[in-house]
Formats: sequence, C-alpha cells, structure tokens
Amino acid sequence: MHFAIVEDLVMDQKHLIRLIQENLEKYHETADFDCFENGEDFLAHFRPGLYHAIFMDIMLDRTGLNGIETAEKLRSFAKRIPLIFITSERDYSLEGYRVHPLDYLLKPVDAASLSWCLDEIRTFLAEPAYIEIQESLGQGQASAKRIFLDDFLYAETRNHRLLIHTSKEDIAARLSFTELLSLLPKSGRFYMSGRGLLLNFSQVADFHEDGTIHLKNGACIFCSRRKKRYTQDSRDNLKVLFFENHICLIVCGKEELYELACIRKSISL
Repeated sequence: MHFAIVEDLVMDQKHLIRLIQENLEKYHETADFDCFENGEDFLAHFRPGLYHAIFMDIMLDRTGLNGIETAEKLRSFAKRIPLIFITSERDYSLEGYRVHPLDYLLKPVDAASLSWCLDEIRTFLAEPAYIEIQESLGQGQASAKRIFLDDFLYAETRNHRLLIHTSKEDIAARLSFTELLSLLPKSGRFYMSGRGLLLNFSQVADFHEDGTIHLKNGACIFCSRRKKRYTQDSRDNLKVLFFENHICLIVCGKEELYELACIRKSISL
C-alpha cells in the first residue's frame, strides 16, 4: 500500500510509520510512505490514484493551511480516498466531519486504535465500485442498471416502489430493500433509518437540529417518514456524544445511531 502522511512534526511522522509497519507485518503486507509537513506541499504533490489512504494532522503549521482546510481542497477533486485525521484536540472532530474522514486518531496514536483504522481501510479498498440492479421501466418491463456507489444518495419507498436517488437520476428499482441491502457493502457506509429510508453517509453534508439531513447535492430529507413528530422530537432530543475517539449523533429520540467518525464499529447505548 501507499500512504501519505501530512504531519508537521517529524517525530509524530516516524511514530505513525513505525506503528503502521508493525501492523502490516502481521498480515505480510508492506507499504510506502510520502511525508509532508504542510498542506500546500501535499496538495501540490497529490495525484488521483497515487495513495491508498491519507493520514492528516488537523492542526498542522499555524502559518499555512490546517488539516481541515487541506482536506476541503482535497475533497474537491478526490472524494473517495480514505482520509484519517490525527489530532490532540477533540473539539475539531465535528468541524472535520464535513470532509467525511474515515476515522479520527487521537495523539499519541496507539496500536489498538490504528489497527482498527487499518482494518477499515482494507475493507474500504475491497468494496465494489458499483452494484447492478433491475430497473423498472413500466408495463412489466425491466432492464439491467449499473449504479456507482459514489453516485448513490439515498433510497426510499414511494407508492409501494423502491426509488433509488443518485447524483444523476432517480431510478425505480425492481427489488426490495432487503435485496438492495444484500448488494451493498457492509462497511457502515450505508445506513437504514427505520423501514423506509436508506442513506449513503458519504453523501451527507450536514445534520440539522430540526431533524433534517442535508446532502451534498442540496437535497434535504428527514431521518424518518413520520416527519412532523420526528421534527419536533429532534429539537428536544438531538445531542452529540463523545466516547473517547467516537463521535456519534443520536437523532429523534429513537436512538438511531449515526456514525460520523469512530475508532470502533459501533456503540451500544
């Protein structure tokens, strides 16, 4: 594998490289590393397809771009590459969510947290780029349709049909939610909210306290079909919880767990 490390402290660069190498040796894997001490140099060097993942310090040099600003520029032309923030400041976690990091690692980085992170990178890299479904054309007709996961926004039931919304079009699918879920990767990228909404977390731009979810393409949806009650409940019950390296959003009093960025796969509430 090939990793980029964007970290202004050489000591922290070496520490992270050592931990990664120790983990990879257990799986008979190797890696190459490119280290950058500031965001500007990293962005100038970056090319799509060059790295399997990027480890980025949030703070970086105060005289230039910080990690979040660097990540925002990166996401304008590299939306899928796994991005892992490294920080000693928990307060930056929610701010960094908008660039969709795969994970957060708290300094000093430890082997256990890094191991989970590397497992998530392996899972992410193994995911398919697309799924194939049968699109309903009406009058009993259907045809094969390829949907790229990066274009998948959300799916919902409407008029007893499964409708998949993508960044390019809306697709009436000839399959059930259960069948659709079986086609999607199990990495936690896709989240089923209740029985009528399937959400792609990588397309979420923001969560609002009125119970709405704003997507990157400008669409606005609710986390439940029971919109009126959920909107009112969310004002009272929306809260952000921090569990060590976890950042979770609990919505609408239903304790529906949104994993914004976490070190472990889930939290039992």
